[in-house]
Amino acid sequence: MNTSSCPVDTSASGPSSLSSAASSGVFTARELGVLDALRPFLGAEAEGLYTAQGRSLHKLVCFAQDSSLPGCAQLLCGLRLARELLAEELRPGEAFRSLSAVSDYLKLHFAGQAHESFAVLFLDARHALLAFEDLFRGTLTQTEVYPREVLKRALRHNAAAVILAHNHPSGAVELSAADLDVTEALKAALALIGVRVLDHFVVAGNRAVSMAERGLV
Repeated sequence: MNTSSCPVDTSASGPSSLSSAASSGVFTARELGVLDALRPFLGAEAEGLYTAQGRSLHKLVCFAQDSSLPGCAQLLCGLRLARELLAEELRPGEAFRSLSAVSDYLKLHFAGQAHESFAVLFLDARHALLAFEDLFRGTLTQTEVYPREVLKRALRHNAAAVILAHNHPSGAVELSAADLDVTEALKAALALIGVRVLDHFVVAGNRAVSMAERGLV
């Protein structure tokens, strides 16, 4: 699962450079909508910050995670609330059938991460969400996944099934040979304790690939 760092533009960190960045270009209707949503969090700095990060929410969240500018903490809090709102969609019996709800939840979870990480959704026999855990944090290039730890957490939650997920901060959403190998290793290990792997999502920015949809799980 090779990745590279999130491409965050840190050259514009002060008010004057942000103001200069915001002074050029015309915003689309969508971008104006994004700015309207950002202003309650970032106030007068919203346009400059959004422009400085290439008008990319993914890059803006990357920036916010390492920034002490006023409003960035509130923006991240709003992101967490949106993720919890989506978690409510994972009702009993729907977690696996509603791939779009799972995909949206994971895209919000990984938004702005400049490192690769590996997460697991633990589900009960009806595929309702029991717990969601980030189990392994990687470097800028890879994540080490330990099947034994996944098994321990599955037993801890008394899970009947799991959905695996990890991100590609590089933005490349295509699956690698290592992604497939990890999936097969975890399927074999979890089968020993009667836990099914329902899917493995790979998330890159605002895109996500489901291995189950591709017949790879």
